[in-house]
Amino acid sequence: MEWTEDLSVGIRTIDEQHKELFLKINDLVAAIKQKTCKYKIGDVVKFLEDYIIFHFGEEEKYMQEHNYPGYLKHREQHRKFIENFNRLKQELPKLEGGKNPGSYDLSVETNQVVVDWILDHIVRIDRDLGKFLQRL
Repeated sequence: MEWTEDLSVGIRTIDEQHKELFLKINDLVAAIKQKTCKYKIGDVVKFLEDYIIFHFGEEEKYMQEHNYPGYLKHREQHRKFIENFNRLKQELPKLEGGKNPGSYDLSVETNQVVVDWILDHIVRIDRDLGKFLQRL
């Protein structure tokens, strides 16, 4: 995933957080290509877990502070992502316990779920929030 200015929502803190996410996802993609993802997946999942709590909280705080009319829809998108992420995260203990050798598959699936969602969410949902906040 490459960060480009057309992905910018126009709010510096949100854009910086998105850029950090892109870097971590690119680390996972590189590990998948190098077949070393089983060593990276735990770190990526932990990063995503922390990121989700912090970043979604920040966005939702902005929305509430400024009475964003799309708040409920946006928050619901966050909740759906958290559900999907938690489903993927449940697979990690199996990998770490050695019961499931499919860490490559889990890494690819995690990458696909995250990348697809991020691009769609940033382009459609976060940019609407950015436009709203810039008008204030």
